[in-house]
Amino acid sequence: MSAEYLINLPDGRVDGPYTEEDLLDMVDADEIGAGTICEDMATRRRCRIRDLFRIIPPAPDPAVASEEPEDAAAADEPGGGPDLSPRPAPPNRWVPAPLPESAPVAAVPAPQPVRLIYAGHPSLLMYWRSVVGSLGLMAGAWYAGRWENGGWWLAAGWLSGGLWLALTLLRRSSVEYRVTTRRVEVQRGLISKSSQEIRIPDIRAINVRKTGFSGLLGVGDLSFSSASGGAEDVNFPQASGAHRIKNQVRRLQDRGA
Repeated sequence: MSAEYLINLPDGRVDGPYTEEDLLDMVDADEIGAGTICEDMATRRRCRIRDLFRIIPPAPDPAVASEEPEDAAAADEPGGGPDLSPRPAPPNRWVPAPLPESAPVAAVPAPQPVRLIYAGHPSLLMYWRSVVGSLGLMAGAWYAGRWENGGWWLAAGWLSGGLWLALTLLRRSSVEYRVTTRRVEVQRGLISKSSQEIRIPDIRAINVRKTGFSGLLGVGDLSFSSASGGAEDVNFPQASGAHRIKNQVRRLQDRGA
């Protein structure tokens, strides 16, 4: 399969693709010049069309050689002489020529893929009041269901408590904490989302605060700042395993250092 080339026209347009035979026919027809720049579609190598070919000088015309003795004999005759009329020069032949090997192009390193290191939501301990209230309402409805006509109290209590608990879990799932190999981010919302993020190399301070019973379970407030002593850019309130997340981010910074 012959190579295909694109040509750069003088008006800035790019035309093609053409094979070597097509380029040779276009040069012979004076449609383009031999100095027109072309580009190999396979190797992206650029050169002038004349560099694709080498010119072979025309072979001697045997008819001219055979006429020389007759011309010499005609010169000896009175009034005779050689035919000095100009003869058209035979055209040069163009044949494909291999291009010189170009210098190897340094490979551009591919960017590292983004990997998810951590993804989570606020701890349920952040919503303990709502969870205890909904469970208490359902327990009260179960107790009231033993009374006379208590079926209505049971249904109303379980429906109210279940709805309260579902809304609490939905509210918790609307907040997501994410740590990737490139950034830390917090997203809020279910339908219309808002987010805050900061690049791993830009983090200058990571603060962890644990208090009360939740702190004993590893739950704490995590904050990332882009400047030491500056405002906190991204916060992970009541994140489970706060110190573990901090250590993961520090390891990512050490790898990129």
